[in-house]
Amino acid sequence: MNKRRIISLVLLLLISLTLVPTAYKKVSGEVEGPRLGGTLVIAHWGEPLSFNPDAQVDDAGYAIHSLIFNKLVTLDVDYNVIPDLAYKWEVSSDGLVYTFYLYDNVTWHDGEKFTAKDVKFTLEAIKKFKGVAYEDIKVENIDRIETPSDYVVKIYLKEPYAPFIQFLAWYGTFILPEHIYGNVTDWLDPNLPALQEPVGTGPFKLQEWVKGDHITLVANENFFRGRPYLDKIVFKIIPDATAALQSFLAGEADVLGHRPPLTEIPKLQETPGVIVQMEPVPSRWYMCFNMRHKPLDDVRVRKAIAMAINRSEIVEKAENGYGEVAEGTYTPAIAWAYNPNAKLPEYNPDEANRILNEAGYARGEDGFRFKLTYVSWQGPEEEAMGQIIKESLKKIGIDVEIKILEFSLWLEKVYKGDEVDFTVVDGFQGPDPANLRFRVTGETPQSLNLAHYKNEEVEKLFEEAEKIADTAERQKLYWRIQEILAEDLPYLPLVELIVFRIYKSEFHGFPWEEEARGKVGYNDYRLVWWEGGTLIEKPAATKPITDYTTAIVFVLVIVVVVAALFYVRKREKAVVEEEVAEETGIEEGEVE
Repeated sequence: MNKRRIISLVLLLLISLTLVPTAYKKVSGEVEGPRLGGTLVIAHWGEPLSFNPDAQVDDAGYAIHSLIFNKLVTLDVDYNVIPDLAYKWEVSSDGLVYTFYLYDNVTWHDGEKFTAKDVKFTLEAIKKFKGVAYEDIKVENIDRIETPSDYVVKIYLKEPYAPFIQFLAWYGTFILPEHIYGNVTDWLDPNLPALQEPVGTGPFKLQEWVKGDHITLVANENFFRGRPYLDKIVFKIIPDATAALQSFLAGEADVLGHRPPLTEIPKLQETPGVIVQMEPVPSRWYMCFNMRHKPLDDVRVRKAIAMAINRSEIVEKAENGYGEVAEGTYTPAIAWAYNPNAKLPEYNPDEANRILNEAGYARGEDGFRFKLTYVSWQGPEEEAMGQIIKESLKKIGIDVEIKILEFSLWLEKVYKGDEVDFTVVDGFQGPDPANLRFRVTGETPQSLNLAHYKNEEVEKLFEEAEKIADTAERQKLYWRIQEILAEDLPYLPLVELIVFRIYKSEFHGFPWEEEARGKVGYNDYRLVWWEGGTLIEKPAATKPITDYTTAIVFVLVIVVVVAALFYVRKREKAVVEEEVAEETGIEEGEVE
């Protein structure tokens, strides 16, 4: 074999190695992914109030809306704003002009093209119909909206609004199709076809809705970011958390959408094929006092109730030790805005009794001063908290009647009715502290102000903070707000929550997992894949060396090349020496 042939073979080997495709990620043993196909079944706690995601707000519906519709921008699981229909955006130096650049390959589920006109229409409809995001994005502060091209939107504000981009990624800002809603006079008209067969731009489309039983979504083959890996997602409507857990353990569901009975967490962690992922979130359990009702309009009563409830007991018994005691009126998860000095009253039932006595709320012959009604939805934590609160308040002479309702009925009673004295809710308090405003100002159902609290100073402080871009200056104002809320106590925070994500290990690519984290929205399952699906083959292509295995092979090839060249040179030298020896008659090793 001559020198040229050896070098050619070695080079051919080197080139062929650079053409070998890198294998996809291996998970769960030897399973590679992502894979195409399969159905994900979710044990879900409720149905949407509406399939118009901008008209009515509820968490049960939001999880489903997020798969059917898109926003301009959205939030990932770490509450960062990331692209959605807009791939980039710019904000003018004065904070008054927001320019969004839209993807140009987006279509609605019915095949119509999505354009900037749909964005303009949606924001104007939120203003016209006073939608869910009416207060959040402050549509009255929008001066005008321009669409200089089909894929550019410019929003002009009257005044700077610091959390504007965060709230565009929040509730009630899904972009709606103008060609369907354009001539609608009532976007909650029950006869509106779009409320039965919603048309969005999202990765999944509604296939079937059997009320009270299930909602089935199918993959959008034409989704602008690529077809989802799953074929279908089925939301099984199971309002009761215990029943949902049983369904999950029986293999009837792949994801447990409920927070499970927390006593079951250790068992779930030991169950083969089940993943339990936990992490803190900027959400908390808190009591809302209906300040329209006497005696809850009296701050002394609210303070006494706060001092009578041992929040540590709630964490240990109702939360089974998962979570932290809430110490202030805002979540510490949004660290820059949290005021550690705005403390809630400490547990002191003796002082609570003294306050009520001084306030003139005397005990009757039955030992009670007055009676309150606690209303909650079905759930082990909610019911356990109700019992702890009932026993705690009994010690200071307050009789509590507990009413447990199905979730949708609870929504009706709390948001639209006025029969509830107090309730306990869990509430997300991000992505910006401005979000707290909607829990303590305004009126339901657009607002989350279940306490019906009013304080002009608090409202002015919120307004001022929203106009300031400097974080340090905003912090001062939010700290003062928390101090006032700690004095007025329109609500009583109880527990800083932990989120539980419970699902079958044969599914991968959820928004909180490494391969999808930061790439998709909080509820976006388009990258979720099933181990039983068909492996998506990656075509061979020349690519740079990026992993250790290929690098090692590359080094070995270099060694082979060097060795081959050394061998060729040595062989050539030997041949020359033999030829010289033959010509001179001197044998190797002879000395003249």
